[in-house]
Amino acid sequence: MSMLKNNNNLKTDIFSYIMVGIGATIAAFAIEDFLAPNKIFDGGIVGVSMIISNFTGLKLSILTWILNVPFLLFGWKKKGPHFVLRSIYAMTIFAIAVAFFETTPNVTNEHLLAVSFGGLILGVGVGIVLRYGGCLDGTEIIASILSPKIHIPIGRQVLYFNIVLYMIIGFLYGWNKGLYSILTYVLVSVVMTRVEEGFDAQRACFIFTHDDVDSIKDRIYKELGRTCTEWNTEGYIGGDNKALYLVVSQYELKQVREILSDFNCFATISGIDEIIGKNVKMTLL
Repeated sequence: MSMLKNNNNLKTDIFSYIMVGIGATIAAFAIEDFLAPNKIFDGGIVGVSMIISNFTGLKLSILTWILNVPFLLFGWKKKGPHFVLRSIYAMTIFAIAVAFFETTPNVTNEHLLAVSFGGLILGVGVGIVLRYGGCLDGTEIIASILSPKIHIPIGRQVLYFNIVLYMIIGFLYGWNKGLYSILTYVLVSVVMTRVEEGFDAQRACFIFTHDDVDSIKDRIYKELGRTCTEWNTEGYIGGDNKALYLVVSQYELKQVREILSDFNCFATISGIDEIIGKNVKMTLL
């Protein structure tokens, strides 16, 4: 049993490294064949590397690796060796891919097309890297270390850093370039988050009712293949009632609404950041 588990873990690790490599390559393609030729800049350390490359003529592939790796080594204790090694691997693949795409012609010289497709492709690449446990930018590592000391959330620190970066880009290259870069950053953030979380995002449903709770559970199980967790609750005015908790995909919410419309109940629906373990679902024929 232990050997089987180790084999499964090894296969998972190998698959994760493959996917991180694919994501890093996709990101490099977006940077080098869409954004960099049009002087449209990414955020974080990659954006800083792009600025330095423009001023000094140094290879972007070398700069992204040199500037990022020290941040990861600095965060070794905070994030752990497994994360750091996987991220160094991702950054190395990214640097190699950037060096390769430096030799290929850029796809378009139209800024709006570069922003739209470059941002979309970059978001997909970065999202894949993050989803499989890697990292292409050391900014978040430093932010995670500073967060407990300066009491500013990680996301807000990264945002502040990028605001300053894009202001510098605006002064150096003109505000059109700065605004195009901001638009790219927003697009990358949206797509990256979607890819990292998965397109079939899950939703948590809390249902409170005085009705026949077994009928609700049966309908949900038969029509959605989902099981519910049930417990007794007490309302301030309504008194004793039942509560149900279930997890569904966003595409199943319409069915949940249709089921609940046939009962006298109160429900709340919220997003889920992560699910650990297996989601119990019956296979419907």
